[in-house]
Amino acid sequence: MWKNLTLKNVIATVKLSLFINCSWPLPTNTIKLKVVCVALYQYLCLFLTLGLTVGLCNTVRNHLDDPIIMAKSIIIICPTMHTMCNIVFCKINSYRLRLVTYEMENFCELLNSHEEAIVRQYIDRCVHFYGGSILWLYLSAIFVITGPVTLDQPFPTNAEYPFDIYHQPMKFIIFIHQAIVCMQCASQLCTNVFIALLLWFTSVRFELLAEELRTIIDVHDLVKCIQKHQKLLKYADEVVTVVRPFALTAISLSTLALIIIGIILITQGQPLSMKIQCIGLIFSGLSEVFMYTWPAEHLIHINSEVGQAVFNTQWYKLSIAVQKSLQVIMQKTQKPIVVAIPCLMPSLSLNYYASYLSTIFSFFTTLRMVIENSQDEE
Repeated sequence: MWKNLTLKNVIATVKLSLFINCSWPLPTNTIKLKVVCVALYQYLCLFLTLGLTVGLCNTVRNHLDDPIIMAKSIIIICPTMHTMCNIVFCKINSYRLRLVTYEMENFCELLNSHEEAIVRQYIDRCVHFYGGSILWLYLSAIFVITGPVTLDQPFPTNAEYPFDIYHQPMKFIIFIHQAIVCMQCASQLCTNVFIALLLWFTSVRFELLAEELRTIIDVHDLVKCIQKHQKLLKYADEVVTVVRPFALTAISLSTLALIIIGIILITQGQPLSMKIQCIGLIFSGLSEVFMYTWPAEHLIHINSEVGQAVFNTQWYKLSIAVQKSLQVIMQKTQKPIVVAIPCLMPSLSLNYYASYLSTIFSFFTTLRMVIENSQDEE
């Protein structure tokens, strides 16, 4: 099903996953009317998601004495908050997103057969995880929407409102509203796949540059590679700037959701359907963090390979001026391109993800021991 995919196919798939919220940046030549309509629609999505979030917060306020109901509400609040944050960040970074996306789509049109073969290696490596994540997000949304069929509740969520919602047509309106917001959340969470795609695309370009450095035959080719490296560093800086707020939001809200889910799973007396939902949400939360740490780790690694490729060239046969330029490239590759926010988010990598998993499971174990000890004392 996913064999022989091209970069165009991947871009089209990610763009389709963002269709519900129109989160894919518009082309630079889009007419003004369409830009205004898309902006108004995104504000409408923000308003609808905010409405459900307020209802869920009202549930938390009304049930401060029932931690399970509070936890069930907070589990849904996390993705709705994530959705609203992503919409806001897309608006704030709309110019940068448009530039980096345009360059990616333009690069896709100019691929030769050798470059396309390297790109396909990346696609084959990532397609199952990211494609499966998109599918899982939408299946999770459908599972939540159909929750009233298996759970003892009339609506997909347990949001409470300061007015009667159990009579028609209000009951139908509330159900449709919550169902729409669930699908919006699934679409907006696919923004993580889009942002990860930008990181992987940056890595692809660094690898192509390293391959080109290994096959240079004259000074003219080397000068072109030096110029490409300078442009690529600027592009990488733009991508990292775009990625940071999305990554911070994903990690923060995923951590909160995982903690709450752990409380529900450890608590006895929960129905099987609720436990299945929790397990699915745990998978979603952990995979969401992995979406960022995996390409961030690879970007650090592939940047150093460019420096190694420069070192392996026959630099000693070149002029002093060109050797100095190569030395600048090697110095720049020694400084890794990291996705991090000082004092807020450490450098994303697989080591960070391993420590993140260890911390989460240690918390679950500690929480379970505390609950078991309190039950034994009773």
